[in-house]
Amino acid sequence: MPKNPEAQGAWPKLGKHEQIGFLLKSLQHTLRQTLEETMRKQGVELSFAHLSALFGLHYEPGISGAQLARRAMVSAQTMNSALRSLERDGYIERRPHPDSRRADSWSLTHAGLAELKRARAVGSAVFGNMLGALSPSEAVAFEDYLRRCIAALDDGTESAATATLRRRADKRLERVAAATR
Repeated sequence: MPKNPEAQGAWPKLGKHEQIGFLLKSLQHTLRQTLEETMRKQGVELSFAHLSALFGLHYEPGISGAQLARRAMVSAQTMNSALRSLERDGYIERRPHPDSRRADSWSLTHAGLAELKRARAVGSAVFGNMLGALSPSEAVAFEDYLRRCIAALDDGTESAATATLRRRADKRLERVAAATR
């Protein structure tokens, strides 16, 4: 018997703000599950942690495993396991980190870059399917809403990378608006 009387039904009654949090978590979980399943069907044997590692190393070669784990929003243990597996498969290589004797510096190999390209093609189709339910202007607005929520939780400060991405989204929204006039 549930301790919370509201939990006795199929879904607990949630407040407006709680629903948004639940929906965001549900979207993240469903997206991750769909992405991994679709990649597997296409012969790309990567978990979300593997894909995050390859993606991160493509944009920040030489990054440490701990930094990569933070950016990918996975535990250090999960990332360490993913890095060892990717190294064993020849997708990445390890070197001593130039700033820390205790850390490794990781980078993609040619095979890793090829596997990342395959995974990105699958991911692009999954994201296209997800965003296909929205008009182009809604998709750009959705991205903007998500960025603004993230910035609000980061004490309203926006990182340089987030600001750049926001400006790009603003330009895309302008192009979409101009194309629909």
